[in-house]
Formats: sequence, C-alpha cells, structure tokens
Amino acid sequence: MNRFGNLCVRKARMILTAILITIGVFIWYKYERAHPETFFGTGKGYNLIVVQLESFQNFVLNTSIQGQLLTPVMNKLSSESLYFPHIFQQIGSGNTSDAEFISNTSIYPVGATPMSSKYGDRLLPSMARLLHQRDYVANTFHVNDVSFWNRNLMYPALGFDRYYDKPYYQQAKFNRFGASDEELYRVGIHKLKSLKQRHQKFYAQFVSVSSHAPFTIPDDNKRLKLNPELCKKPLRDYFTAINYADYALGTFIDQLKVAGLWEKSVVVVYGDHFGLHKKKFNPKEISTALGINYHKQISTFNVPLLIHIPGHHHGKIIDQTGGQIDILPTLANIMGIDLREEGFITFGQDLINIDHNIIGMRYYMPTGTFFNNEVLFIPGKKGFEDGKATSLRTHQLLEDITPYKTDYDHIIQWMKKSDKYVQQLPIRAEFE
Repeated sequence: MNRFGNLCVRKARMILTAILITIGVFIWYKYERAHPETFFGTGKGYNLIVVQLESFQNFVLNTSIQGQLLTPVMNKLSSESLYFPHIFQQIGSGNTSDAEFISNTSIYPVGATPMSSKYGDRLLPSMARLLHQRDYVANTFHVNDVSFWNRNLMYPALGFDRYYDKPYYQQAKFNRFGASDEELYRVGIHKLKSLKQRHQKFYAQFVSVSSHAPFTIPDDNKRLKLNPELCKKPLRDYFTAINYADYALGTFIDQLKVAGLWEKSVVVVYGDHFGLHKKKFNPKEISTALGINYHKQISTFNVPLLIHIPGHHHGKIIDQTGGQIDILPTLANIMGIDLREEGFITFGQDLINIDHNIIGMRYYMPTGTFFNNEVLFIPGKKGFEDGKATSLRTHQLLEDITPYKTDYDHIIQWMKKSDKYVQQLPIRAEFE
C-alpha cells in the first residue's frame, strides 16, 4: 500500500476511534443519568447506629427563631449526609413504639392497636435478624422501663439481643420519662466502646425521650433563649425541647468521634412522629413565629431522615417522597444486603433507587390516606370520590383528583396485604 493509502487508513482509524469515544461518552452519560449512584454496599461491614428522635418534625431543620438556630447539630449533619426532606410518619396508636416497629420491619402498623402488644409474640423479620446473619449483635437503648409500650415483648420479637432500659441509667429525673438524652448517649457510648474492644460489629438503636410532650425540661438544660412576647408558651416549650434534643445528639456524635466509632458506623437519625398536634397548635402561629409556610397536615406529619455514611463528607439531598416503612429497604441497600436474594419481604422501597413512591397512613388520618411524589391525598366520607388532594410543594388543593385513583386503590390493597402478612408470621416458641 502506498503512502497515500497508509495515510487514509490512519485517518480512517482516527475518525473511527473518535466516533467510538463519542458513542461511549454518550452511552455513559445516558446510563449515569438513568442510573444515578446507587450507594449499594457503601456501608457494608460498618456498624449501624439508628437514633429515633422523639416528636421531631422536619420543619425545624435549617430554621431560626429570634436569630437562633433551632437545630444546629442536625443542620450540620444534613450537610454531610443523605438527607431525605420528604419523609412522613406512618404510626398507629402505638406512637413511638410503632415507629420502632415500622423502621425495623418495613411492615405497616395495623392502626388501632399498638404493634408491640398485638404482635409482640411473633418472630418478626427485621433489620436485627438480617444483620445477625452477618455476625452483628443488636442492642437497643431507652431510658424508660422496658415494659412501657410492651417493649419487653417487642424487642425479642424484633430480634434484639439486649435492651438497656431504666436500671442502666443514673436516675436524675429530666422529665416524666426519666433520664436525659445526654445520659442515654453516655451509657450507650460505654456499651458500644466495649463491643468495639471485642471487635464485635453491632447494630445499636437509641430511642430518645427528652423532647417528649409536654416539652418541659429543667431550666438548667434550656439553651434556647426566647422572648415570651414573640412566641406563646406551648410552642416555646416545643422549640426549647427540640433544641436540647439536638444539642444532646451533638454530644453523642462528638463521643462517637472520640471513641473512633464515627468513621466505622453508618449513623441514621429520624423523627418518630409529630410534636405539634394539629388540634392543639395553630399553623398560622407556627408560620408567623418562624416565617415559614406550615401546613396543618403535610408539615405536621413530615419527619426528618438523615443517613451518614463513613467517608462521605459531602451531603446529598434526596427529594424522593417516602415514609418510615422505607427506612429498612434503604438501609439494606447501603449495608450491602440484597433483600431479593434474602427472600425478605418489605412493604417499603429503597428511597435511593426509585422514581415513584406511594406510602399509606391510617389512625391519625382516614384509612386510604397516602403520600406520593406529588400530593397528600385524604379520603372523604365516600372514600376516593369526595377525597382531597393537596400539593406537597405548594400546599394548594388540587381540583382534579382523578389522576390519583390508581394510587388510592393500590395503597388500600397494599396495606391489606401487609396486615395479612404480619398475621401469618410465626409465634415464638415461648408463646406456643
């Protein structure tokens, strides 16, 4: 082949290479756009620490009153974590204990009966049992007596190996539930450090109570200084209690860092349920005090969810709508657990890797109430026919509800399936 022919071949190869590179970049771009970072296994092999914050609503994050941040610790944590701002409570009459049940099982509460009493005799598929298979131990911490809300039944049902309740804490009374959140975390750190020394991986759950209604805390523990004339007492007490709970969480994070556990643990923080009951607190008063748009249902039922993964120092906001029922599948993804391979049934979804979600609610709202990516739908007396759909983003009522009929029918059936599933779970040997 002559020199001209060789030159043509080289040029052809260069052009072909350029085309292939362009196609490759295009395919990569399209794939990345369609398949964002999955986070699967980013927490594999790490400890798992879950903090359930009492009466903690999402609106308090990144919010100030009279020039003071309500939650400086949570604000900073959200900037370094996966932050889910559109998560909603799904509890029934069991309240805080129902929140524990949902987050640990991804099963709906039945509503009128606390799950801790109705199904405390069962062998519940749970996060603890998933992690047991990976050589973890599972401990849970609560400053009240373990018999409160039948947790003495629920914790074994959920597969926790040990619970640390009232006798383990110094008995200086903080509120009507006992010791302070600071004391809860002090004891917890001591126990977790002991597990670390034995090279034992762990799942640890902490259930806080310092911000429990009626939100009265000792004067010495009040860090928020509010002008009484600008904020009525019940609301002022709530802000003060939430601010203390946030501070106490900060002491826990600091202790985890000193103990060398922070960078060895996936740390999850979420709210159990509302603090400001819509029948007792005026949304306009809250909106005026904080300069925000507070909705009597959407804002009331909206709770925070934050997941900090070791080595991830830059936060990511995940706007996907979700509920407490989605916590287990989301954490399973991060911990590197393939629930399909495990044959593990959930009624929630992995919030990191979905585009659409529907979560149901009952007890505090009519059965059939649901949140999806767009609206809060509340059935009326005739069910769907006279129901109302409110935009999650604008808080405005929508005139046309017909697009949401499929989601309504789905969530009614989905919760029925959850009820049937939990009913057929085996009874533990000691109760047979």
